[in-house]
Amino acid sequence: MITSPFSFLALLALLITAVLYCEKNLKLGVFKFIPALTFIYFGGMAGASLHIWQLTPEISRFISSLKYFLLPMMLFLLLLKNDIRDVMKLGPKLCATFFAVTASILAGFVIVFLIFKNQLHVDAWQTFSILSSSWVGGSTNMAAAQIGLGVKDGSQALTYAFLMDNICASFWLVMLITLAPMRKVFNKFSGANSEDVDGIIRDIHIHAAANEDKREYSFMDFMGTIGLGVAAAGFVMVLGKQVVNPGGLTEANILFGLRSFFSGSGWVVIIATALGIIAGMTPLKRIKGPDHFGSVLLYIIVGLIASATDFSTIDLGQAAIYIFSGFLILGFHLIVLLILAKIFKLDLYICGIASQANIGGAVSAPILAGVYDSALIPAGLMMGILGSAIGTVTALMLAKILMIM
Repeated sequence: MITSPFSFLALLALLITAVLYCEKNLKLGVFKFIPALTFIYFGGMAGASLHIWQLTPEISRFISSLKYFLLPMMLFLLLLKNDIRDVMKLGPKLCATFFAVTASILAGFVIVFLIFKNQLHVDAWQTFSILSSSWVGGSTNMAAAQIGLGVKDGSQALTYAFLMDNICASFWLVMLITLAPMRKVFNKFSGANSEDVDGIIRDIHIHAAANEDKREYSFMDFMGTIGLGVAAAGFVMVLGKQVVNPGGLTEANILFGLRSFFSGSGWVVIIATALGIIAGMTPLKRIKGPDHFGSVLLYIIVGLIASATDFSTIDLGQAAIYIFSGFLILGFHLIVLLILAKIFKLDLYICGIASQANIGGAVSAPILAGVYDSALIPAGLMMGILGSAIGTVTALMLAKILMIM
């Protein structure tokens, strides 16, 4: 059994590297349906549940501290490479559908929470809030929401959120991929004109080709990425603490104060997100490599969270209710999506990308978009980035709503 923090980190790094090698080099077909992050989730959870490493106070503090320092750097770097203004160029229907999908998902969380409130444990509002961050943004936001809400590693709230996310969201992606060949049938139902979307596909292809960076990756790109990431993280953490705790903090003003509407870690997440969005509209976005380095940090942070989650302690009855709740939320979202498609004559591609960009985020939305048409991959990515930009804030706001219900 591993008890050393650095031995634990070495094993976790080996797991992440092995999963990514199988995805990138071996090109296994299973990764077309289940993202690598899912395997990292379950690999980390399996290690904790089988007690391959012991969650000693030392290792627990190591996980918590490392995650807290890496998170703002990851958020900044992942948002830096993508100009959020490009999202608005992808067509009003796609953007409007995305926000409608977001609203339907958040409404679904509120409705299902009210239905099952008395059957779930007392911290169910945390589980639903953390999960909502992933189903609006993605895994990036799930990690950020956990820290923003002050949820401890290995807690029941986090464990059930992971369980719902991996089972329900994976099923959703497989279902959307399976429905891809039925575009004509769906468009006949909705009354959509496929030529409009085909025009967007052509425009996206031209835009992507014009902005392709053909430079060789240089040493200064690498140093610039690390320097910017570390500097941004340090600035964000100092500013976040100053915003929420200028002269003393009490439980009352955390919950109800205007300035302390979010906890200190919540403000760290929000400021890092805002800083990344702003920097993405400046020449800093031309630095080559922040998206790759940010992705590495994402995999590490997801692995750290999962590795502190011991499935052997969960209540199977509660787990079944949570999973059922997740499918009910997706069912409510599906009904709203079909109604919107019928009213506004939406194409299957638009509905699918907008939905997966929320529920799967920037990791799996491009996968589904690539199934539809390779030219739509940037659209899926940018929609996922848009979700990442708002997912944490919507989760923190949802938490405040669920707390008072």
